[in-house]
This record gives sequence, structure tokens and C-alpha cells, in this order.
Amino acid sequence: MANVGSGGYFSNERGIRELAAFLRVDVDHRYSVRHLAEHLLALAVRDDDFMLDLLDGTLGIFQPGATADNLARALDIGGSVWTVAADRKGLVRVVSDEAQATYAAAISTADEASTELREAWANAFGRNGDPSDAWDHAIKAVEDVLIPVMMQNNGKATLSNVIGELSGQNSMAWRIILPGADKSHDVAPLVAMLRLLWPNHDRHGGNQKRTPAPEESRAVVTLAATIVQWHRDGWVVQRR
Repeated sequence: MANVGSGGYFSNERGIRELAAFLRVDVDHRYSVRHLAEHLLALAVRDDDFMLDLLDGTLGIFQPGATADNLARALDIGGSVWTVAADRKGLVRVVSDEAQATYAAAISTADEASTELREAWANAFGRNGDPSDAWDHAIKAVEDVLIPVMMQNNGKATLSNVIGELSGQNSMAWRIILPGADKSHDVAPLVAMLRLLWPNHDRHGGNQKRTPAPEESRAVVTLAATIVQWHRDGWVVQRR
């Protein structure tokens, strides 16, 4: 954050003004780029939350590369609950090593499921995320790994169709990766997990509609990452 003045990221007038807009700071359009940058830093010094938003916005707008690694180390040393996202485009909440490893394995393949899961993770754990959007993308990530296995000929299939298949008359035709206590590979545990994902409460009709809490979205995205990671390891569900 010391790159204020004639060099560095904060000499970029367009970027600085975009950063001010991102932070919703009302500024006089006559401010010079240096004056505006110093104004943003002065606000950050007085407000820790504003400082975090400033760092988040700087990462997204300027994409500072190696400097982001130094920031990640500083946040870690300071014991912050925030760190730099893997793509260096913003701040995300610190999660357990186990959850991070599951997520990394889940997005290890370049496909639509990984794209959706990255979006879900950023919205669930990011500094300026959207819990409802996180939930939607988590569902899509799971759909992207299960539908091609279970109903590849149904181009309009959704997670609801998958749940119906696994919990209906055809349920015995399927098995999941976990054997269970009786080693039957019963799909019921997976159905229970999928019912937790479906649907997003923000998509309910009537008086049941509500915006999910951030904690809920983080749980849903972590659950989705687990299901996708099982798929990456070989399979999560298959025909008997």
C-alpha cells in the first residue's frame, strides 16, 4: 500500500477512481490521483473494515501479482481471519487446512464444475460476496458432476431430477462411493446431502423465500466441494 505517488499502482488514475467507486467513497472529481489515493489511505488508517475493503478492491482492480503474496504473509503473521484468494483477485476468509485441501482437489480439473465452484467459493468466503449467488453456483457445480453420470440424455435435468432419481423407484439401481455400516453403498446418505443443497431458499416462492445467511452459504459451498471432490477421486455415484 506504499505505492502512492508518481509510481506504483496508485499512479493509475483510472484504477484509483475505479477503486473509489468500488469503496463507494464520494470524492470531488477535481481531486488529483495522488490526492485521491492519499484520501483513501487516510480513511483506511481510521477504519479497519475500510482497510480490508481497500485491500480487497486493490487486489481485484490492480491484480498486483507477487505483492499479493507479501500481503498474504502479512495477514497470516497478524493472525487475520482474512487471506488472499488463490487467484489473487481478492480477500477470502481463512478456512481449515482440510477444507482448503478439499476445495483445491475439487477445482483441480479445468471444467464447468470447477468454474462454478470457484464462483461459489468467492461469493461464500470472499470479503464482498453474495450468499445467495454462492448457493446457486454451488448447486450448479454439483449438477455439473452428477447429471452427466446419471442422466446425460436429459439436457434440461436439474439437481431436483437427480434427487428424484436417487430417492424414487430407481434408487436401488444406484450406489455411492461410501459403503456404509452394512456395506450396501445405499444412496440415502447422498440424497440427504443433496436435499441440504436443494433448493436455495432465496428461490422459494411465497413467504418461504429468504436470503440465506453467510454462514449457511459457506456450509453449502463446503458441502458442494466435498461432493465434487469425491467425483474427482473417481466417482461419487454410479449404477450398480
